[in-house]
Order: sequence, then structure tokens, then C-alpha cells
Amino acid sequence: MAFFSPARAEHMASRIYDDVHAHLMLLMTQRTQQAWSCSSFALAVNETTAYSGGNTSKVTEFLLVCFPEVQGWYLVVPLMLCLVVALVCNVALLIVICAEPRLHHPMYYFLAMLSFTDILLCTVATPKTVAILVYEVKTITTTACFTQMFFINLWSSMESSIFLVMAYDRYVAICCPLHYPSVVTNKLVLKAIVFIVARNFVVMLPLPLISASLDYCSSLIPHCFCETMSVEKLACGSSSVGRIYNLVLFCIVGGSDLVFTILSYSAILRTVVKARSCTAAFKAFRICSSHLILICFFYCTIGTTIASSQTLSGIPRHIHVLLALLHHLVPPVFNPIIYGVMTKEIREATKRFLLKVKVHS
Repeated sequence: MAFFSPARAEHMASRIYDDVHAHLMLLMTQRTQQAWSCSSFALAVNETTAYSGGNTSKVTEFLLVCFPEVQGWYLVVPLMLCLVVALVCNVALLIVICAEPRLHHPMYYFLAMLSFTDILLCTVATPKTVAILVYEVKTITTTACFTQMFFINLWSSMESSIFLVMAYDRYVAICCPLHYPSVVTNKLVLKAIVFIVARNFVVMLPLPLISASLDYCSSLIPHCFCETMSVEKLACGSSSVGRIYNLVLFCIVGGSDLVFTILSYSAILRTVVKARSCTAAFKAFRICSSHLILICFFYCTIGTTIASSQTLSGIPRHIHVLLALLHHLVPPVFNPIIYGVMTKEIREATKRFLLKVKVHS
């Protein structure tokens, strides 16, 4: 009976209660730890997702860091001067070609196309650069940035294509002079315009689309405008697709245009050498000299810009940016001046136009 005494029973009940309570507390602790682990994992996933994929929605505008190393006012005057000269000279050349009936020929139509493209090329990025230097307007929305990127590449590639078409015009004029009126016609000019616009629009359109599809971890663009490589370097992940497409695009557009232009002038040189005539050589030089100088200006500025940004890493950053800006200004400035000075027909047409304006005034 001592075994079933009330004290003994109470002691056993207390021990059972303590064991059950300890067991329940252990289970609750384990469940709490599991719940904490799950919530911590979910929080980590959310933070990772917000960092890697959420930045696209957060980066709604970019900040163009143009020339922080130098005083911007030192560059405003040269940039504005180049812009004004480019606009005035190209607009004047367009007016002379349109107003002078003697210049309504395919050769001068191509030149008018070049002047129109130069006007678009020098105004797509330079005004924004001047606003950054003068008014400190450094922000640009992502939509405006990708749009600017598209048109910068479009006008540059169109200029390269126009040089190719002009090289073909020179080739026919020198190597096949008797067939020139029947080969280089207004119909050919229209086909060339459609080819230049359609090809370059199609191949350049994926560039801003690829850039817009990337996730960006930074909004600071170390440039005065939305240059493709400078923007894609801000991406969080790999931008190998954009780099590969840029390389393919450079080979297809710039490389093919340059190769065919060289082939055209090689055929011209071979024809001149076979002729063994000083008159033929002088005629070829008179026809091709201005075009050759423009091609040298255009491709030298492109080559210098690419070399400075890819291989010459020791050059200061603001030199890279300045060279890229010069590519948008140097060809538009010199193209109408060189053609106006070295082409006799344009000089005479300009004199007649100025005389008409003076007489009417």
C-alpha cells in the first residue's frame, strides 16, 4: 500500500507532467527554428531577386558623367563652333544643290544625302553634351538613352553606306564612262536610298533592344552620350550577346562597306594605270580626290575612337570621350567644305546662287 501512497502518486504525476512539458517545449523550439529558417531563406531569396532582377524597374534614368576631370567651359566653345559650322555648311550645300538645276545629277544627289546625314549625325548627341557642360543637365531617361543609341549607330552606318555608293559612282564614271548615263540613273539613286535606309535600320534596331533587355546595377554612364559599350558595361549580368552582335555588326556594315570601297578604288587605279595617260590620271584624281579625303576622315575618326576605347587603356578617360565626340563633328564639318572647295561645279553653282540672291535682294 505504500507503493500506492498519495505522496508517491503525486510525485510520479509531477515527473510525468515535467517530461511532457519538456517534450512539448522541445517540439515547439524545433518548429520555431524551422519556421525561422524558412522565413530567413525566403527573405534572402527576395533580396537576391530585388538585387539581380529588380534593378531594371529601379533604373528609370541614367546619369551622363561627361568631363568631370576638366572644366566644361573649355570645351563648350569648340563644340558649339564645330556644330554651327557643320550645320551652316551642310544646309548651304543642300540649298545650292536643290536650287541649281545643273547639279540635279546622281553624283550630287548622293552628296545631298551625305549632307543630310551629317546634319542628323552632328545633332543627335552634341546638343545634349553642351547642355551637360553648361547647365549640368546630366540625367537622361532610359527610353531617351536607348533611342539616342539607336540613332547614333544608324546615322554613322548610313554615312558609311553612302560612301560605298559614292565609290561605286566614281568607279562607273572612270572605268565605264560611256555606260555612266545608262547605269547611274535617278532610278538607281532611288534604289540606293531604299537600300541604305532599309539595311541600316534593320541591322541597327536590335542594338537598343538588346541593351534595353539587360538588368542594370548602376546608372552612371562614363560618357557624354549613350554609347553602346559604355551602357552595356553597367549591366549586372553578362552582356556577351550585345558584344557579339556589336562585333558582327561592325564586320557586316563597316567592314563590308570599307572592303567594297577599297575594291572600287583598286579597279579605278588599275584602269588609270592601264590607260598610261596623264590626262586620264588627272581626271581620275579630280573626280576622286574629295571623296577619298572624306573617306579618310570618316574611317580615321572611327578607327581612332575604337582603338582608344579598346586597346589604348593608358589614355585618360576624357580623351576617349572627346574622340567619340569628334567622330560626330569632324566629318560633318569637313565634308561640305572639302566638296565645296575641291569640286569646280559646286563652286560655280555657289557663285551663281549667291549672285541670284544678291540680284533679288
